[in-house]
Amino acid sequence: MSGLEKTSNNFFVRNQTLIAVTALAGVSAVGAYYYYAQQQRGLSGDSSDATGSSDGSSKKKKKSKKNKKKSAGESGEDASNEGAAASSSEKLYPIGEDGLPNIGDEIVEKLSDKEKESWANALKEDGNTEFKAKKYNEAIAYYTAALKIKVDPVFYSNRSACYAALDDHEKVIEDTTAAINIKRDYTKCLLRRATSYEKLEKYGEAMFDLTAVTIDGGFNNKSVESILERVLKKKSINIVEKMMDGSSFDLPSASTIGSFFGAFTPDTNPHGISEESTGADKFLFDAIAQINLNTPEGYDNADSLINQAVEAYDITNLDPVSETAAKASIALEYASAFKFLRNDPTAATIEIEKAIALKPRARTYVYRALVNADKASFTQALADFEEAKRLEPNSADAYYQLGQLHYMSNELQKSEENFKKATELNPENVYAYVQLACIAYKLGNHEDAEAKFKSCKSKFPTSPEVPNYYGEILTDKGQLDLACKQFDTASRLQAALPVFSVGALPLINKAYALSKGGERSPEAEQLLIEACQLDPKSEFARTTLAQIKLQNEDVDEAIKLFEESAQLARTFEEKVQATSFAEATKMQKKIRADPYLSEKINELLRSQFA
Repeated sequence: MSGLEKTSNNFFVRNQTLIAVTALAGVSAVGAYYYYAQQQRGLSGDSSDATGSSDGSSKKKKKSKKNKKKSAGESGEDASNEGAAASSSEKLYPIGEDGLPNIGDEIVEKLSDKEKESWANALKEDGNTEFKAKKYNEAIAYYTAALKIKVDPVFYSNRSACYAALDDHEKVIEDTTAAINIKRDYTKCLLRRATSYEKLEKYGEAMFDLTAVTIDGGFNNKSVESILERVLKKKSINIVEKMMDGSSFDLPSASTIGSFFGAFTPDTNPHGISEESTGADKFLFDAIAQINLNTPEGYDNADSLINQAVEAYDITNLDPVSETAAKASIALEYASAFKFLRNDPTAATIEIEKAIALKPRARTYVYRALVNADKASFTQALADFEEAKRLEPNSADAYYQLGQLHYMSNELQKSEENFKKATELNPENVYAYVQLACIAYKLGNHEDAEAKFKSCKSKFPTSPEVPNYYGEILTDKGQLDLACKQFDTASRLQAALPVFSVGALPLINKAYALSKGGERSPEAEQLLIEACQLDPKSEFARTTLAQIKLQNEDVDEAIKLFEESAQLARTFEEKVQATSFAEATKMQKKIRADPYLSEKINELLRSQFA
C-alpha cells in the first residue's frame, strides 16, 4: 500500500515481544519442532523407567537390552521370539489364551503390596518391549493391566504414547490428563497432550499446556517457544478466517485513506466535468470533491458516489475512443482504489482492468502498479510504472509511487532519485519531501535529515505531517522530550485544519514515546483514548492503548481492544497479528486463574527478587 511509511503504524510490530511477555507473565508467545515431535515417536525415558518415577529419567535398563535381537515379525504370534515379551511360563502374572495379561479384580485383591509392585513393574516392562516392537495394541493391554494393580502416572504416559502412535488423540488426551492430574509438572504428558490438542484443532488447550511447560521450566525451556508460536498462529488464523467468512470489506481509518490519496496530484475536473455536470459525470465530480475534503465522512460519501458513477456510465455500451470512455475509466480507477483500500485485491484488480480496457491515463497504470505490488507481483508493477511514464513522461504520481516501491524494497538510492523527481513535478506533495528526509536518516546522514525536515517546515508551515514524522525520527533516536514537542505541534496543527490529514497519529506517537521512556503515565492512556475517539477506525490507536491497559493489568479491556483492532486491521496478516495478542492475553487470564500455575509464577518472581 502506498503512502508514507509510518513508524507509528509499525508500533504493533516493534512491540511484539514486549506485549507477548507481558501477556503471558514472562512467557514469550513463540520451540524446536524436533523436540516436540520426539515426544510422539517414542516413550523416551518413560519406557525404561521401572522405578515408577514419573519423570522417566532412569536409563540404566536400556543398556541391558541393547544386545537383544529384534523380533522376527510384527504380528507377535510367536511369543518365544527373542525381543518379544517373556513367555507365559516366565511371567509373574496370569496370561490369557491371546497371550496377553489376564488379571481380574479378585486376583489383584489377593496380592501383597510387594507383589503388586513387582507385577506392575513387570507388566510395564513387557509393555515397553511390545511398544518397541511397534505392537501398540498389545502394549496397551500390558499398561492397562499394570494400571489395574497400581495407579502410576508413568503407566498412563506410556499408554498415551501407544494411542499417539495409533492416532487416537482423544485417548491420548484422556490418559495424559490422568497422568497430569497425579503429577502437574509431567512435561512429557503436557507436550504429548498439547500435540493431540493441536491435531484436533483445540489450539487454546494446546497453548495452555505449552505455557504450563514453559512455566514449570522457569521460563527457560526455549525448545517449546516456537511450538507455542506456531499453535498461537494457527489459532489466530482460524479465528480470523471465521471472522472474514462472508464479511464485507470495510474502509480503513481516514488517516490511512488520506495518506493514500494525498500522495497523488489532486484531481479537480478531469475532462471538463464540473458542478453543473449531470448523470454519471456529476457523480464522478462530486466523488472527487468529497475525496479532496479529506474527512472521514467525505471518504465514505466518495465511495458511494464512485459506485454510482460506475453504474451510470454503463461501460458495456461505451465507445472506447470516446470522451465518456475516458471519464468512465477514471471512475473505475477510483473504484479500484477504494476496493484496494478495503483490502479486496480481487475486486480491485477487476475494476482496474476494466479501466485499462477503456481509455486509460498514466494514473490508471499507477493504480494497477500498486495493486500488483501489493500482491508481490513486482515485475508487473515495474512494467506498469514504465507504461505510465510512457503515456505521461512528467507524471509526478508515477515517480512518487515508484519511489515508494523502491523505499519499501530498501533500494534507497533509486527511491531517492524518484522522490526528487516527484518534488520537481509536484512541489505540493509534502510526502515526497518527508520521504527524502527519512531516506537521509536511514542512510545515516542525520544532519542532512535535520536540514531536510527544517526545509519542509518552511515550505509547509501548516502541515501536521512534517512535525509528526520528524517526531518519529526523534523517537527513534531516543530524544523523547523533543519528539513529544513535535507531536504536540502536529496535534495543534491538525486541530486547526478543516481536513483530517494525520488524524490521531500524533497522539498515538506521543503516547508511544511516553511509554518508551519507561513511564506508565496516565497521560499516555488519556492520549490513546482521545486517539480512539478522534479516529474510531484506527487499529493502531487500539493496539497501543491495549498495551497500556496490559501494563496496568486491565486484562479484560486489553483483550477487547486487541479484538477491535483485529476487526479494523486492513490486511489478513495484520488481523492475525492483533488476534494473536488477544489470544495471548486471554492465556494470561487463564494462567492466573489456575492456582498451581499462578503459584509457580509467584515462586519464580519471589526467587528473582529475593
